[in-house]
Amino acid sequence: MRKPAKSELRLLVLFGAAVFLALNLFGVRAWMGRRQAIASNIAQTRTSLEEAKSWIIAAESIQAAHEWMKEHPAPVNTGDGASTALLNAVRAEAEKAGIKVVEETLLPSVTGSAGSSALLQTKLSGPFAGVARFLFELQSPITWRAVTKMTIRSDTEPPNVVMDMEIRQYYVPPTKGGESTGS
Repeated sequence: MRKPAKSELRLLVLFGAAVFLALNLFGVRAWMGRRQAIASNIAQTRTSLEEAKSWIIAAESIQAAHEWMKEHPAPVNTGDGASTALLNAVRAEAEKAGIKVVEETLLPSVTGSAGSSALLQTKLSGPFAGVARFLFELQSPITWRAVTKMTIRSDTEPPNVVMDMEIRQYYVPPTKGGESTGS
């Protein structure tokens, strides 16, 4: 075998350096891609941790409400029974507060994301102090009633007001065995 010439040696060294450089560039590229993937995974994990932390905080914040709901469960009733109970409660509270029921309309029971509820649209008239007393007594949390829509305007007689409102009575429908499914 013959001895390589000087130019051939230079060409071989240049070729070796080019292969070495190319391999290093491929290595750097692979290392950068891996580094980027790890950084992305770290960011995704941090986001997941923050989301999990917010769920934990939300769960802790509603724990008191959950305990209260266990102590004061919604009444077990049918749609008609809840509507009748709501109508009787509104009439009794209005009489106790000294205000007059002008109109009342029972709406069909609704089952939605907030649970089952009976609805009553009513128009009341009387002194403002009586209306305030009526609202306070009607919306006791233990009774599971809420005023969802309300407008108050002055009546033709100055101390009196006219109030249009929609009242919701929440309830739990009875199960086939007669017991509630509440937790």
